[in-house]
Order: sequence, then structure tokens, then C-alpha cells
Amino acid sequence: MDHQHTEHHHDKAPKNYWLGASLVLAFLAIGGYFLWQYWPTLMINTIKWQREINGQLSDLIYDAKDHNGAIYSLAGLSFLYGVFHSLGPGHGKMIVTTYLATNPAKVKASLIMTVVSAFLQAFVAIALVSILLAFFNSSMREINSAADRFITLSFVAMLLLGVIVAYRALKQAWQLIKQQKHHHAHSHSHSHSHSHSHDCGCGHKHFANADEINQATSMREYLAIIASIGIRPCTGAVLVLLFANMVDMYWIGVVSAILMAIGTAITTSTIAIMTLSGKKLVTKYLSASDDHQPSFTPLAFKLLGGILLIVLGTILLNSQSYGMSPVL
Repeated sequence: MDHQHTEHHHDKAPKNYWLGASLVLAFLAIGGYFLWQYWPTLMINTIKWQREINGQLSDLIYDAKDHNGAIYSLAGLSFLYGVFHSLGPGHGKMIVTTYLATNPAKVKASLIMTVVSAFLQAFVAIALVSILLAFFNSSMREINSAADRFITLSFVAMLLLGVIVAYRALKQAWQLIKQQKHHHAHSHSHSHSHSHSHDCGCGHKHFANADEINQATSMREYLAIIASIGIRPCTGAVLVLLFANMVDMYWIGVVSAILMAIGTAITTSTIAIMTLSGKKLVTKYLSASDDHQPSFTPLAFKLLGGILLIVLGTILLNSQSYGMSPVL
């Protein structure tokens, strides 16, 4: 009787599991299609909006030379620029949301990752502009083309991150398949002596814990994410630094760039928490279907995340070659 009940449970569980997985995949496919369709419109609107804000920022920097009040307005606008600019379509959020949605991640680590990435963008911008101005006396055009090279580099890093994540997911899935084959053979040979449950205390480890599988790789992947987001100088920061230099108030540009980073960090951290909360609900539904099956669930999601990062990295590299100004 007990044996029949187990058989029935095993037949039913994969059905629930695959139904849940199919629904998630269908949702992602539809979302991907709409993103693909409306991407150019989103980009053009964001560029338009960015130009307007950039114009206001430059006006305030010129005013700040004569009026102290303009400095406070500039500080406020810089912070808001960071908050709203990072709400638009951009590679930083794509990396963070894609990775967090498809990989085991802790809230604290995710928040550290988003905050460090945002500040690194500002510091890369400050370092790049400062070095080019101080040592090479570069023109605005030369500084912008140097920033563009860094942007291309960050898209390549995003693509490589996708390759690493996908490769690791496949490697771990292969290890899990081998492990389960070994367990199946082992439990078959022991079926007459004792029955195995998920934690039967017989000294054999039957399933690798998802957290254990991912613990070793997640820190390296976090660093790769910080690099692929942070290596790209914040475009707004580059702009305010150049304008501030023109009016001989470079320190205002530095302060403005840091305020932008604070605004960006707040937005991306909020998006990260929302992503993790959404993932919790989906995972809860999928893991409710079976206790033995979900070993593969995190790996399937991880593979999907890697593929998404590769696709998005390719789209961004191509859209840049069409001369579209990429955003955050």
C-alpha cells in the first residue's frame, strides 16, 4: 500500500512541476516578445527625456557659478536623475533582475551588490573624466568616445556573465544527473535491506542541497555582476563632470555624480527586493509540487537566466552599433 502511494506521488508530482515550469516559460516568452517589439520606442523616449534633463543639469551648473541657491537645486536634480534614470530600460537592471530571478540569492548580498554597482559606476565616471582631463587634456568628444568604449566593454562583460552562468548550470545539472543515477542504482541494490527516504539517516547523501551547490559559485558571480554593471561609467555623471570643469567648479560635478549614484542605488535595490519577493512566490508554487523534483528547478532557472543575459547582451551590443545612446 505504501509503495503504491509513493508511485502515485511520483506520477503526479512531475505533472504539477512541468505545468508550473511551462507557465513561467510562457510568461517569460510573452514578456520577451513585447520587450523586443517596443525596445526601440522605449530607447528613443528615454533618450529624449535624458536630453531634457541633461539640458537642465548644464543650466544649473552654469547658474551655480553665480548663485549658491542653484547648487542646492543641482544637488536635488542629480539625486532625482539617479532615481528616475535608473527606472528606464537599462543594462544594470537587466543584469540584476535576470540574475536574481533565476539564481539562489540572499537579500543582504543582493543589496550589497546593487549599491556597490551603483557607486562603482559613479567612481568609474569620476576617475575616467579626471584622468583624461588632468593628464591628457582631452576634449569633450574624446572623453565621450572613451566612455563609449567602456560601455561596449560592459555589454561584452554582460554577455560573458551569461555564458558563465549557463555553463555552470549545465555542469551542475550534469553532476546532479550522475548523482541521481548513482543513488538510483544504490537504492535499488539496497531495496531489500532497508527503504530510503529523503533523510533516512542511513549515512548516504541522496540529494545535493541547492544552496550547497550554488554557495561556492555565487560570490564569484556577484563580483562578475558588479564588474559588468560598474565598469560602465554613468552617462549623467560624465556630463555633469564635463560641464562643471568648463565653469571651473569641478567639485560640484563630483558631488553631483555621487548624488546620482545614491539615487540609482535606491532604485536598483528596490527593484532587487521586488524581484526576490516575486521569485519567492513562484518558487513556493513550484516546490509545493514535489520534494524530490526541485533539485533541478534552480538549475533550470539558472540556465534560463544565463541564456537571457546572453540574448540581452547581444541586443545591447547591436543597438549600440545603430548609434543609439545606451542608458544606464
